[in-house]
Amino acid sequence: MMRHLFNIITFVAVLLLSFGAKAETQVSEADILTALKEEFLNQGVEEALDIELFGGQTNFMLEQNAAVKIMISGLKYSDEQEKFTAHADIFADGKLIGGTDLIGKFYRLEEISVPNRNINRGEQITAKDLDKKLYRSSKIKETNITDAAKIIDQEAKRQLKKGKLIQTTEIGPKMLIRKGDKLTAVYQTPHMQITAKVEAENDGAKGDRIEVINIKSGKTFTAEVIDSNTVRVDVQ
Repeated sequence: MMRHLFNIITFVAVLLLSFGAKAETQVSEADILTALKEEFLNQGVEEALDIELFGGQTNFMLEQNAAVKIMISGLKYSDEQEKFTAHADIFADGKLIGGTDLIGKFYRLEEISVPNRNINRGEQITAKDLDKKLYRSSKIKETNITDAAKIIDQEAKRQLKKGKLIQTTEIGPKMLIRKGDKLTAVYQTPHMQITAKVEAENDGAKGDRIEVINIKSGKTFTAEVIDSNTVRVDVQ
């Protein structure tokens, strides 16, 4: 009987504690980062940003259903060092409940095109092989190709890694002719056309000028790549 009475008393005490406790909500680091990005925008930084916080309080507990407002003031930043400082004040239902000084780094982001899969050497790149990705602008170099229009229909000169920046040396026009291919060389004037069987001495894309050797005479000359089977000899 006493054990049963004790259990009832314990249950009632826990129930009272549950009803008496105030439900809380939280201002998180993500909320502060959102407010920071809005303040950067107010100061004219219109690019997408990636922000990292290294100092300052990033979590505040509030009563549930409180109207929360985060005010950022004193934002100062350096593009050269990609660093910033600022102050954040947290309000709940119009009352100041806390504040913190913030220190961190910010990175401007640029939308670029990168492979969405590993692309093997010799493959021709299509629009389906590319995805858009936000990338830190400071990490993009002049030797990187980020515009899809300049990547599509090009050929991978080496394996391209999924999600990685493409270098100018890693892609190029699709090779229609490979060294050793047997081709037809066309020599044409307004009054006649002469053809000959030749062998390619090097690789070539459409419009490239490559060395070919006449299979019958052994003479080497330069010709323009027309398609995968034909080169054109210039009229002298």
